[in-house]
Amino acid sequence: MSTDEATTAAAASVGDEDYVDMKFTRELRKATKDVHNLTDVLINAKFAIALSDDEVWYDGLLAFYEMYKFFETHLPERLLPKELYRTEAFERDFAYFYGAKWKDSYEPRPAVVKYLAHLEEVAAKNELLLFAYAYQMYMALMSGGQMLQKKRMIARRLWIFPKGKEEEQKQAEEDAAKATAKAAAAAASGDGVIDEDDLQARPMPAQVTICPPGCEATFFPEKINVLKSKLRRVFNSQYGAFDDDLRAAFIEESRNVFRLNLEVVRTVKGVNRANLRKLAMAAILISSIYLAIKLVIK
Repeated sequence: MSTDEATTAAAASVGDEDYVDMKFTRELRKATKDVHNLTDVLINAKFAIALSDDEVWYDGLLAFYEMYKFFETHLPERLLPKELYRTEAFERDFAYFYGAKWKDSYEPRPAVVKYLAHLEEVAAKNELLLFAYAYQMYMALMSGGQMLQKKRMIARRLWIFPKGKEEEQKQAEEDAAKATAKAAAAAASGDGVIDEDDLQARPMPAQVTICPPGCEATFFPEKINVLKSKLRRVFNSQYGAFDDDLRAAFIEESRNVFRLNLEVVRTVKGVNRANLRKLAMAAILISSIYLAIKLVIK
């Protein structure tokens, strides 16, 4: 029995329902790592400050709305479980921010039209290649989307809990901390550093556990780790059965996800305005503190 088979058997024997063999996930991640990392760097550089701005956040959601809608109308449930569907959640967020008649003036931007045309071509070739896009996009929403939403809610001071929710959030944060510590201990090497490629051991981002109005797109009622495990199992069941040609095509389309996403990200409006406004506010705050200190010293 190989090491991977032994690990899988051991997990199954203890009834770990969240366990997913990461062999294929690591293979795909390695094949897309360069373009994935470039996307992360560029997005973080562009949105580091601006995402707490409502106009930037909702225009970003609007930019990617059509893609999620496409996946949910073109992929069967065996490839995309309904628990992951986001279309209606996106639309409720848009109605909250833009108003109930937001669709009357809505028109997909050119970069999105180009993206959708490519998805049509991919779907016509093989729905499994379309799943390459869905897999990356929903994983991103359940990882980066969670972190961005939580940071945004804190920055916008929306992290206000209804009565009776404070204890629930406190417990969720304690559980997340314990899970992170456990993952760190399990994945630590001799120098105490977590192996970035050990996807099974990497700590989960803290889940957004409340849903103020306008924040539904990244809110999942089910536990994120359960949903991610479910999607990874779908991926494993398909990718493991691919021949070499289909596997190569799947990897290439997985790389295209990041390339096309970058084109769409560049269309998000209000980023420069939001960044300049927040930098100006920070400069004013720092100047005020400096003047206050000088007055105290005098």
